[in-house]
Amino acid sequence: MKKLLIIFIAVLCLGGGLFAQQMKVYNNGEIDYVPLSAKFKLFGEDFESSLERLEYSINGEPFKLYTGPISLPAEGRYIIAYRALDKTGNISTEKVYSCIVDNTAPYGGVSAKGTAYVDGGVAYGRGDTAIAVWGEDLLSGVSAIYVNIDNSGFVKHEGASMVGYIHGEGKHKAEAYGVDNVGNKTLVYYAEGYIDNTAPRVEITPKEKFVTLQGENFTNRENTFSVSAYDNTSGVKELFISIDGGDYFTYVDPIKIQWEGKHTIKAKALDYLNNESSPLELSFYVDVKIPRPTLEVNIE
Repeated sequence: MKKLLIIFIAVLCLGGGLFAQQMKVYNNGEIDYVPLSAKFKLFGEDFESSLERLEYSINGEPFKLYTGPISLPAEGRYIIAYRALDKTGNISTEKVYSCIVDNTAPYGGVSAKGTAYVDGGVAYGRGDTAIAVWGEDLLSGVSAIYVNIDNSGFVKHEGASMVGYIHGEGKHKAEAYGVDNVGNKTLVYYAEGYIDNTAPRVEITPKEKFVTLQGENFTNRENTFSVSAYDNTSGVKELFISIDGGDYFTYVDPIKIQWEGKHTIKAKALDYLNNESSPLELSFYVDVKIPRPTLEVNIE
């Protein structure tokens, strides 16, 4: 009568301490991926006589006596062969378990799609700038990415990437980490940046004050006009001016308008995120006529 020996292997995944990510076995449809902390336990049953011992072999090495949970020493692919022997000398059919030990956390980064600007290591974006957080893992693959914006709490995003937007103006802080499919977790990465949705503020300043007559501004042909702009977030990139409805050109130095008549200066500014101000307009008359004094003699 043929005796029945039953043997099987169980994988135990041990997590770390407090707040540690849960470790687990992951199968991609072809093979199991396990964390380095995994322990392999062998079990055997003999329904007709007492079980003598369990033996195992790793990657083709000679069989060893099983005395307790098996640990694998490093990252890589392993083949565990195992068998059972009873006291009457019966040996079970060898079974084989294959797995890949994944001890490497994902790696990744943050990128921006759309208008963005970096100056001195500080990042600037707009409310319509898409922020992508992505991860990559060459073994078990990325399970999820966790993102915390402005201390609102970590939010889980399934898969290897997420795309989001931060609309509020001003400074923001983001934290993120990734977890692979067996539970290896990256360090928490921190980033700070600014959202700038506001165009620069523009000013046109004449060097000499206008003379105002009946609600109209008058000046002389030697007056100069300076254009300035202020942006307290990403900064002013360029200034443009237009004279008397002409095409805009880049403002460099103060200008003079020396021909007589009514004139209009328009100015606008662009910041480093391409926020463009509405044109500011200044209208005035240039008076080039030289006063001619006269002397009249009266005899009384």
